[in-house]
Amino acid sequence: MNVLYEGDKLVKTVIGTKQVKPGVIYRWSDYAVPYSLDGAEYLYNNFTKKLCQLDSAMDVNAEARFTSDEICLSPDLTQLVADCFLVPEDKDETETYTGFCKIARIMNNKSNGYKGFTILPTTACNARCVYCFEQGMKYVTMNDETVEQTIKFITKVRNPEKKIHFHWFGGEPLVGEKIIDRICGAMREAGIEFSSNIVTNSALINEKNLKKMKDDWNVRSMQITLDGVEDEYNRRKNYYFNYDSAYWHVLSRIKMVNEQDIRISIRVNVDEENIDGVLEMAEDLKNFIVKPELVRIYLAPLFGLQASPDGINIWKKSFDICGGLEKLGFNVGYYYDVKYVKVNFCMADSVNKSIVISPEGMLHNCEHIGDIPPLGDVWNGVTNIELKNKLLSVEPVQDKCRGCFSLPNCTTFTGCDHVRIDCRYTARKNMEKILERHIRALMKNEKAEEADPEEFETENC
Repeated sequence: MNVLYEGDKLVKTVIGTKQVKPGVIYRWSDYAVPYSLDGAEYLYNNFTKKLCQLDSAMDVNAEARFTSDEICLSPDLTQLVADCFLVPEDKDETETYTGFCKIARIMNNKSNGYKGFTILPTTACNARCVYCFEQGMKYVTMNDETVEQTIKFITKVRNPEKKIHFHWFGGEPLVGEKIIDRICGAMREAGIEFSSNIVTNSALINEKNLKKMKDDWNVRSMQITLDGVEDEYNRRKNYYFNYDSAYWHVLSRIKMVNEQDIRISIRVNVDEENIDGVLEMAEDLKNFIVKPELVRIYLAPLFGLQASPDGINIWKKSFDICGGLEKLGFNVGYYYDVKYVKVNFCMADSVNKSIVISPEGMLHNCEHIGDIPPLGDVWNGVTNIELKNKLLSVEPVQDKCRGCFSLPNCTTFTGCDHVRIDCRYTARKNMEKILERHIRALMKNEKAEEADPEEFETENC
């Protein structure tokens, strides 16, 4: 048995190395995952994140049992106990994981201020997407007073020891271009180091503001949505402005961004009506991309579908299409971390590290503000301490999640109303895709592609 990756150092520090206990019956861990690639056999622990290459396949059967005497006669089995691949038969691994989370939260939630600020300069938009979760929301744009107070708030509560990061969201943030100008300009005047990423439909990008985004806003990455081939895209986006074809216009904007060495994540919101056109869309996109290494595509079934029994069929089609995208030479985004345990699920339960600022100056824990109660505002700071403490706490694991191999990648957070059906299937497929990349990179002694930590995992949402 050859260890390829030692795993998450924090987990190892907290739970330690296990000794074989005399007279105890052992079983396979809930988090022990066998994996085959190119004729080789691997064993992966989705809690410790340890990865081993095996001399031969192991039958990781939930019903299998091993006596302590059997284990002591085998160096490999003894090592599997030490590394938590084999655990005592009566061990409640969910409680072990929860206990680890409590310790890790205490260690990770120590903060000298915020590093991340998600800012909605406006909820106004130049498009009318048929699936938009903000439908019915009142259009609000930051007024001058709120902008200036937002600058004061950021300056006061930022972590002075870290470069801060802005995540520009909306609405369409480029509708509030002057607001972003003012906030970024104030940071420069104060000598505060920062970087940015932006979620945009890209239709409003031009040579002038693109140069400004790169040089003045320090935009290092963009998320741009493409939801199908020409007719379907134009129907779904339903722009207020009249383009000969918004589809080809947006592809030309993507080309401009790509030429400026800004990384792009192409989000494709899929359902039954557009999923069959994704590969054709990717062919069109390929003709506009000059630096493919800077472009990543990921497919996201619409939230309503993810909460529907029909969603599994869309997920299955999506994974098939991802293979086609890779054959076209695109990087494909799969959201699963096989190297580190997730102590926080996303920005929503990381309120000691990042905060969301609405156009009215209200403070939230999530960019999907909707009817979520605010944590406070930029004038008074965080005042809803009860909500903040609840978000920072480790919640009990839901019964449906107990014993799931993917629990350490989902965390115990239940505060999101984004319901997923068949999540174990999608978690397994995503894990296998990232495991493949991880193993290939380890074999080549290379670093596998990872998600940008400055994006606050917003693409999980």
